Amino acid sequence: MNSTLPFLQFLQSSITPVALISGVGLLLLTITNRLGRTIDRTRQLVSELDNIYVLRRNEKLNEIKILYKRSRYLRNSIIFIVISIICSGFLIPILFFMNFFTVDLYIFGYLFFFISILSILISSIYFFLDIVLTLKALKLEAKEYL
Repeated sequence: MNSTLPFLQFLQSSITPVALISGVGLLLLTITNRLGRTIDRTRQLVSELDNIYVLRRNEKLNEIKILYKRSRYLRNSIIFIVISIICSGFLIPILFFMNFFTVDLYIFGYLFFFISILSILISSIYFFLDIVLTLKALKLEAKEYL
C-alpha cells in the first residue's frame, strides 16, 4: 500500500490542472466560434461591397471596421486562453517531479498557476470587449429598426 501512496498523491494533485484545462478548453471553443462568425460576417460584407449598387455602403464599411476590431479582441482572448492552458499543462510535470523525486519546485508551481489564472482574467476582459463591440455593430446594422 505504501508504494501506491506517492502515485495517489500525484493523481490527487493533478486533478486541479486537468480540471482547469477542461474548463478553459470550453471557453476556447466559445471564443473560436465567435471569431469564426466575425470572419464569416466580414467576408459577407466585403462581397456585398464589391457590388457597385450596394445600399448603406458607409454603414457596412463601419461594420467591417468594428468586426476587424472584434476579431483582434478575440485573437487576444484566444492567446491568453492558450497561455493558461500551457501553464496548466506545465503544472502536471512539476507535480510529477515534486511527488516522485522530492524536488522542491513549489515556486514554479505557484508561478505557473498564477500565470494561468491571470491569463484567464485577461482573456475574459478581451471577451467582454468583444461583447461590447458586438452590440455596437448590431446597433449600426439595425439602427433604422430600433
